[in-house]
Amino acid sequence: MKRKCETCTHYKCFINKYCSPEWKPLISFYKTSTDYPAGATIFSEGDPVKGIFQIYSGKIKVVTSSNGNKERIIRLANSEELLGHRGLGGEMIYPVTAIALEQSQVTFIPIDIFYKTIKANPELSFQLLMFFADEFKATEKRVKMMSLMTAREKVAISIMTIVKAFGFYENDPTLLDFTPSRKDIASIAGTTYETVIRVLRDLEESRVIVQEGKAIRVLDLNYLQSLCNKE
Repeated sequence: MKRKCETCTHYKCFINKYCSPEWKPLISFYKTSTDYPAGATIFSEGDPVKGIFQIYSGKIKVVTSSNGNKERIIRLANSEELLGHRGLGGEMIYPVTAIALEQSQVTFIPIDIFYKTIKANPELSFQLLMFFADEFKATEKRVKMMSLMTAREKVAISIMTIVKAFGFYENDPTLLDFTPSRKDIASIAGTTYETVIRVLRDLEESRVIVQEGKAIRVLDLNYLQSLCNKE
């Protein structure tokens, strides 16, 4: 049975939080949900924009291609977050690709329904505007900082990006709730796989982190944060 926006318990979802009760049944009627296995593509760079996506469950990476087919992760997204908004305006083409990092369920809202909803809901429009502005500012700041960072600082900001996106296990507050592959960490950092392996080993020797198989445990979060805050 299709889940209804009007009874949804995802309180951080923009639709649930800022859309008026009168409009939620309309969205419920038109939206669709799809299950994606790990590694599946939700939408691809260059595809025409047909709608907006909302993550119901799972974890997603948003990537862009540069230098041919080299992939760069520009965002990590968790449940209750929006996808596809970067394609709005202009040519209405998705400039990025969204890929499931784990089994995920994603809701699709057709673009005409989404437009009608934001036009009729001023608070939703305002909050989306603030979300877009914050995301673009964070991206610009990160690009500027990355050009001046050492390898250790780049890996630190990658780990903190994962912490911000996915957090820690509820019953184990030092173990990352989800640890992307070392290749993905390199993609976030804008460096090489070999550099990530070396820096993670150095951080482990310094007792900043512990590598437990593919997972990462953070022992000194303040140190990683201090590396990220360097001017």
